[in-house]
Amino acid sequence: MIKTAREHDYVGWFELGNCYLNLWGDYDYLEHSYYVSQEYENSGAHLLPTCKEMLDAYIPPIFLEKAQRAKIAVPEHYISNGYFEPPVIVDPVNPFMIKSRTVLKPGREQAIAKSMTRNYTYAICCQKLNAGDEVIKFRSVLGWSTSPMYRGLSKYVMEVFHIPLATVRVVVQKDGKLLLSDISPLEFNDLRPSEYEYLEGQISWAK
Repeated sequence: MIKTAREHDYVGWFELGNCYLNLWGDYDYLEHSYYVSQEYENSGAHLLPTCKEMLDAYIPPIFLEKAQRAKIAVPEHYISNGYFEPPVIVDPVNPFMIKSRTVLKPGREQAIAKSMTRNYTYAICCQKLNAGDEVIKFRSVLGWSTSPMYRGLSKYVMEVFHIPLATVRVVVQKDGKLLLSDISPLEFNDLRPSEYEYLEGQISWAK
């Protein structure tokens, strides 16, 4: 399947959505997948995600705002130039930084803030955590997950954000409530056999 995907530049036809899908899985700004979507947009073809949707999905505060507008539960959050209070998840807003930090205890806030803001040049997005919260990740493939527990959120990732492949970060609260927190790349070539099988049943490679 990987060889076939490469032949078609990882673009498949999604009959259910009546559109093409960019299935590279890494939708970071200026990656090859970004230009693939740009090429299809310029030709007038209907392909998801669009370049705008890639940017919206991978910039944490925009992602969270878009989720809230779609009535999806997310952690309480704020944007800061450096100050934050643990316990918290800290994400960079700078599009050329991707590493987040989960800070559970006080003591190193200043050093972490200085590093993640690039010496207070860029803002950071901070998501509040409560005692007993657990931060987990799952894999989303065309709005589906191998784990039934996460399929509801996975469906949102595809329907609201139009991101076909994603690693999804979730905050699991003490009462079991799931809060959508972030999405990051899940590359096509890193899919597991069961995920390939599901994908194969949903798309065709004919352009």
